[in-house]
Amino acid sequence: MKPSYGLLLFLSFSFCFLGKSVIVFSASAPPLPLIALLSIKSSLVGPLSTFKDWDPNLSFSDRSYENPVWCSWSGVKCNRTTSEITTLDLSRRNLSGTIPVETRYLSSLIHLNLSSNSFVGPFPSIIFELPQLRVLDISRNSFNSTFPRGISKLKFLRIFNGYSNSFTGGLPQEFVHLRFLEQLNLGGSYFEGEIPAGYGSMSRLKLIHLAGNVLEGVLPPQLGFLAQLERMEIGYNRFSGGIPAEFSLLSNLKYLDISYCKLSAPLPPELGNLTKLERLFLFNNTLTGEIPGSFKNLKALIGLDLSVNQLTGKIPEGISSLTELTWLSLLGNNLSGTIPDGIGELPNLNTLLLWGNNFTGFLPQKLGSSGKLLHVDVSSNSLSGPIPPNLCAGNMMFKLLLFNNLFTNELPSSLVSCTSLSRVRIQNNRLNGTIPTGFWRLPNLTFVDMSRNNISGEIPWDLANAQSLQHLNVSVNSLQGPLPENIWSAPTLQIFSAASNKLIGKIPDFVDCRSVYSIQLQDNKLNGSIPWDIGHCEKLISLGLSRNLLTGTIPWEISTLPSISDVDLSHNLLTGTIPSNFQNSTTLMNFNVSYNLLTGPIPASGTIFPNLHPSSFSGNEGLCGRIIAKPCPADTLGADDVEVRSGQQEPKKTAGAIVWIMAAAFGIGLFVLVAGTRYFHANYTRKFSDDREIGPWKLTAFQRLNFTAEDILECLSMTDEIIGMGSTGTVYKAEMPSGEIIAVKKLWGKHKENISRRRGVLAEVDVLGNVRHRNIVRLLGCCSNRECTMLLYEYMPNGNLDDLLHGKNKSDNLAADWVTRYKIALGVAHGICYLHHDCHPVIVHRDLKPSNILLDGEMEARVADFGVAKLIQSDESMSVVAGSYGYIAPGSF
Repeated sequence: MKPSYGLLLFLSFSFCFLGKSVIVFSASAPPLPLIALLSIKSSLVGPLSTFKDWDPNLSFSDRSYENPVWCSWSGVKCNRTTSEITTLDLSRRNLSGTIPVETRYLSSLIHLNLSSNSFVGPFPSIIFELPQLRVLDISRNSFNSTFPRGISKLKFLRIFNGYSNSFTGGLPQEFVHLRFLEQLNLGGSYFEGEIPAGYGSMSRLKLIHLAGNVLEGVLPPQLGFLAQLERMEIGYNRFSGGIPAEFSLLSNLKYLDISYCKLSAPLPPELGNLTKLERLFLFNNTLTGEIPGSFKNLKALIGLDLSVNQLTGKIPEGISSLTELTWLSLLGNNLSGTIPDGIGELPNLNTLLLWGNNFTGFLPQKLGSSGKLLHVDVSSNSLSGPIPPNLCAGNMMFKLLLFNNLFTNELPSSLVSCTSLSRVRIQNNRLNGTIPTGFWRLPNLTFVDMSRNNISGEIPWDLANAQSLQHLNVSVNSLQGPLPENIWSAPTLQIFSAASNKLIGKIPDFVDCRSVYSIQLQDNKLNGSIPWDIGHCEKLISLGLSRNLLTGTIPWEISTLPSISDVDLSHNLLTGTIPSNFQNSTTLMNFNVSYNLLTGPIPASGTIFPNLHPSSFSGNEGLCGRIIAKPCPADTLGADDVEVRSGQQEPKKTAGAIVWIMAAAFGIGLFVLVAGTRYFHANYTRKFSDDREIGPWKLTAFQRLNFTAEDILECLSMTDEIIGMGSTGTVYKAEMPSGEIIAVKKLWGKHKENISRRRGVLAEVDVLGNVRHRNIVRLLGCCSNRECTMLLYEYMPNGNLDDLLHGKNKSDNLAADWVTRYKIALGVAHGICYLHHDCHPVIVHRDLKPSNILLDGEMEARVADFGVAKLIQSDESMSVVAGSYGYIAPGSF
């Protein structure tokens, strides 16, 4: 992107001003705005099309410069009268590099936007030489180190946005000298220390955003003197103490967020004086005491979130008078008493979150009558009585969560017409009556759990017509009658549980069972045989049919299911032998056929049977085998010789033939092993060498790196230290020239699989590139060219949790150290909690398992492998369960 300076050598310019102050350049000096822009173009690195229209050759077509061509360049705006450059917007261009010193020639610049790029290193103080600057936006970059001195030179600055960088050290004191400053955003970095008390002297400040740093100490009362302040976001820090009463002086405040800050002490009643306050967010602190009755004066309040604190007492009756309230969240406290009836009559309420308290009495029976209710969660309380009849009066509600209470009576009939409903969890109550016909047919219904109630009658026949239902749990009720004949025809049903009911009859054929992951029908009175067409359930992972009256033989088709992991057929009347095909299953982890009428040998080989507990086969007098220490009769065929559904036996092999076959197999195997090893080493050595020629390489850094793409390639070409393999690629340990050790994840190179696997890698980059947490693996950067992609991670010297718990050498690991186990479990919980609650949008990992939990040098857990992670919006659900075969990660539920 070098400018055409040859043409500039033949030109010189001087300034003279016409009657209308139009700038004209003549022989004396180059035009300073042009020099500045061309210097910026040559100093910054980005996509080839970024500065495509910044063509210096066109700049000289009009020698008078009455209408400078650069005023039409992308991102550049000029004053219509003077033609001076007033705005330079280079946002969202994936730029990196250094801001040149020539930028100071843009002396008339008012608005500079460098946001959403890839700038790294210290912030360039040359920008402080732009005296007319009013708006400076450097957000969403990776500027690091301490904030430089000099910001006070921008005497007319009104807006500064430095959100989401990597600044360290204390908050800059110089901002207090900017007497015109109206917006200050220093959130999302690593600023530490206390908030300077002087920040309370910025008299024109309307917005202050310091959230997402590592600030400490008490909140300075002086912030209450910001008379013009309308928005304060200082959450996600490490403050101590309580909320200063002086904050009640912020008479223009509309938005206050001090969440996740470790605040303690009671809520100051003086906050009730903030009559213009529209949103008050104080969740995830340790605030104590009662909710002040003075909150009834917050007449403009739209959103109130005091969740996850240690508040006690009742909900003040005055909350019912806040007619503008749309969002009320008090979950995760120690509140008690009854919920004021007036809350059910709030005209604009759309979200009510009260779970995890000690509320008693009825849920307000008029709740939902306004027709605006979207989300209700009052689970895990002691509420009783009927469910309000008009919860979905406006046909807008999508979440209804009432579980772990004492609700009685039937489900409201109005729910059958609530077409917006997506998620219903009403388990563990005392509900009775029947399931209304038509409920399954709600078009958006995806998740229903009504287990552990007293619901009776039959499962409605129209379950097969459920358009979107994925998860259905009606277990531990009093349901009777047979299963609907076409139950498996529901097109999206993935999990079905009707255990511990009074169901009778036969299990319907599995003809259309192609999307189901889990079937739980244990503890009923089902009879007949297990349908042989269970092989159609090609995604089935868990099958629970224990404690029924099933007869016949065990279908061998179960063993052929590609993802089957858990099979429980115990406590039935099954006969025949255990099909030998089960020993060929590579996904099976649990297999229980105890207390049946089975006979014959138990399969003794494979990955699962040698490790099963003998209790999995107890109660079958006719079974024999090494597992239960009961030898089979000498004239009985071994398990490996039993061919399923075969009327003939193969002839006995002679001892000599067996010896020859084994010898031949051993020779072939040895040859394949040696050849494969040499091919693997040669292929990967050549691959890394060839990768150098498929350039150019692009290194995208998410923090400051002390190595280049060439350093990575040089290291990988000389190393064969593989520390892991996954579905997307191989992970190598690599030592950089500086001595720093990193982990490099290289995408598999099979061309036919490149597209899907690259999507997984890019998903991982998209997730980890925007996540910062001590328990989430840190993505250092991404290195790629047209044919290859590599992800660069911090190196985890202690491997993963799976190796720690199940490593071959138990004496060398810390599996028996329960303190370490607790530390790891707590770290994983913190990491997943951050993804589920603190990210926006929410991130669901979808493949959380021991092998994806890495351990650093201090045995701190780091959640890794985000290749199938999903970003979930507030009302979004997942259509499929992703992750590893034979395993459903808890995040999927």
